[in-house]
Amino acid sequence: MMAKLLFSDIDGTLLNSELQVTPKTRDAIRRQVIKGNIFVPVSGRMPQAIMTAAGQIMNSCPLVAYNGALVLDEMGRPLNSQFMTADQAVEICRYVEEKNNGTVWNVYSGYNWYYFPGNNHELVEQEERKVGVKAMPSSITQVEKLQGVHKVLIMGVPQLLDEEQVELKVKYPELYIVKSAPNLLEVMIKGVSKGKGIEILAQEFNVKLVDCWAFGDNYNDETMLETVGHPILLGNAPEDLKTKFEVITQDNNHDGIATVLAQLD
Repeated sequence: MMAKLLFSDIDGTLLNSELQVTPKTRDAIRRQVIKGNIFVPVSGRMPQAIMTAAGQIMNSCPLVAYNGALVLDEMGRPLNSQFMTADQAVEICRYVEEKNNGTVWNVYSGYNWYYFPGNNHELVEQEERKVGVKAMPSSITQVEKLQGVHKVLIMGVPQLLDEEQVELKVKYPELYIVKSAPNLLEVMIKGVSKGKGIEILAQEFNVKLVDCWAFGDNYNDETMLETVGHPILLGNAPEDLKTKFEVITQDNNHDGIATVLAQLD
């Protein structure tokens, strides 16, 4: 029997509000892996932060990081790596600093996470606790020296990020700018998406997209859900997303993933 690929977003999907994979969801995924199916976490997070969550289920797995900008196989070998130039990242960081409105920039390059410590660093500390990874205080001068940037993340009050998203989309049409949470705005190069990351892994494992399942809860999950044959939206998703997908399961606090996987047993 051909293996199935089971893709899942992390925050708001795989993890509950306590940032835990519940025992029911953990065991449901493990049962699928034992049956020969392949579990793949897909996230805007960096690789180490993905394994903070996925590590509650298994020790290693293929993964899609930075919303598809970095795709790794189960051995940690890169299958795809797409990044913006340091100059592009610097422009975004300068834009945020000049705004001086309480939003703060973060830059991700490979396995490194940099942030500007001079503006609302409490937001960064909250994210560090959430993902279990420490960020490195940095500056635009240091960002300029990077060989490439997989993602710029802007943190702040939702309303301010909504305004900055509109402005940045006009200012940088060559970039992909999407909200992954009300207080998180992610910036990557155009062409990067969770959907593209899924296509790469489906090809790697020789699994047809129609035999792939995907679970998500937010706007940066749309391309992932649109790419697979079995898209599943969590019940805690925004209401406007619920009008786009037919299958909606329980929310992330009530084992939405496990509810669906039980039908595959």
